[in-house]
Amino acid sequence: MAPRRLENRTALVTGATAGIGLATARILAGEGAKLLLNARREGLLAAVAAELRAVPVPGDVTDPSVRARLVEACGGRVDILVNNAGYGEAGPVETVKEADGRRQFEVNFFAAAALMQAVMPLMRKSRSGRIVNISSVAGRFGYPLFGWYCASKHALEGLSDSLRLEARPWGIHVSLVEPGPVETEFFDVTRGRAEGQIGDPSSPYAPFFRHVDEIEREMMSRAVTAERVARVVLSACLARRPRDRYVVAPMAKGTVLALRLLPRSWVDKAASRQFRVPRPEELR
Repeated sequence: MAPRRLENRTALVTGATAGIGLATARILAGEGAKLLLNARREGLLAAVAAELRAVPVPGDVTDPSVRARLVEACGGRVDILVNNAGYGEAGPVETVKEADGRRQFEVNFFAAAALMQAVMPLMRKSRSGRIVNISSVAGRFGYPLFGWYCASKHALEGLSDSLRLEARPWGIHVSLVEPGPVETEFFDVTRGRAEGQIGDPSSPYAPFFRHVDEIEREMMSRAVTAERVARVVLSACLARRPRDRYVVAPMAKGTVLALRLLPRSWVDKAASRQFRVPRPEELR
């Protein structure tokens, strides 16, 4: 039997009841990690925790009291933090309500930032640790109709880059994982939040939404599994010298390569074609 490489390590995973979070929890448990799991859906979290012999801490990760309980349950030691909780707020930058934009940042950025702050003293004390933040290629490049989501991931990437340099002297490594399209609930949740705008023919942005089904099918045809992303997260946790960024899906790798090699105007044109941005004559 192969040795379990995370034996006696404590790992904290948010958004652990579905998709990347669930797959990550399972793969870390398989390597022997002691797991502390967080998610909002209490019943599902209890079932996952029972399956993996983990400690469940249910609740909204944006709530400071939930985060405090999560860190307290670690018993004074955290070896791995996987900031996975997040969602996509879809819609034109102009029309997304301010409260919804703020909520996007609270979940995708501020909650993750607060957990990083909370575990840093414990990791500094042990002079080791891995922080893995689930980001997106959208953290490098803005897509139409996903401006607030892209902005929250841009913020997460910038903070992670700064923390990586600050934490390194204590033997703490900070990595970003940029999955690309993944076979998860992400698009279902995103569509649900944008449904009112998608179905509004009077919106000046109605032409932007005409091809959402086609775009989604194209994205999902290139999607990778959550398990594949989880294996990359495990690599970031085990590598002697983990990378600053891990890009997973071939589609995401193509985008990163284009950003490196092509003028930004060319990349913008490609994104406009991919997301069916209407021509001026198609607008009212």
